[in-house]
Amino acid sequence: MQRKSRKRRIVVLAFVMVLCVASSALAQDIMLKRGSQELGLSGAFDFEHEGDPTIDFNVRYGYFIRNRLGVGGFAQIAGDFDNVLRYGVGGFGEYHFGAIMPSTVPYVGADLELAFVDTDLGEDNAALVFSPRVGLKWSLRDYIAIDTNLFVALATDDLYQNDRDDLDAYDIGLRLGLRVFFR
Repeated sequence: MQRKSRKRRIVVLAFVMVLCVASSALAQDIMLKRGSQELGLSGAFDFEHEGDPTIDFNVRYGYFIRNRLGVGGFAQIAGDFDNVLRYGVGGFGEYHFGAIMPSTVPYVGADLELAFVDTDLGEDNAALVFSPRVGLKWSLRDYIAIDTNLFVALATDDLYQNDRDDLDAYDIGLRLGLRVFFR
């Protein structure tokens, strides 16, 4: 029974890979070529946060050093501006795969951030944060895309308000934003 399940998984994975390769010829070119640049603006839906509403705002600039491979920097500010304010700067890298549907490009990326938190819940902290993520860029035109990605943030100290009375060293969320590409 397990062999049939394993074979089925392999067949499904192979089918998805074929679709990815075949559909890449149909996709709009959203300027993922060497020398292109991008500006990004995004916000996050925090799956772990409880309590007062918060904002999570991220601005980034990237440069494609190779086709489909972009690197850059970002600044972030988040919190409820009453009990918790978190801010930071960092760098990122992203690798884009072939399109899975016309105008839809999956990617993997990671952020490395130096972040600070000012809080009424305890001591103020500074930490190094590693955030791997997976996402999709939905091309609206060849120079603009909607970005959606799922991220996990892992910090070296407690930065994230996942419950009302305490900070944690991790966070999980969905980021939604806009990317603009130019040369």
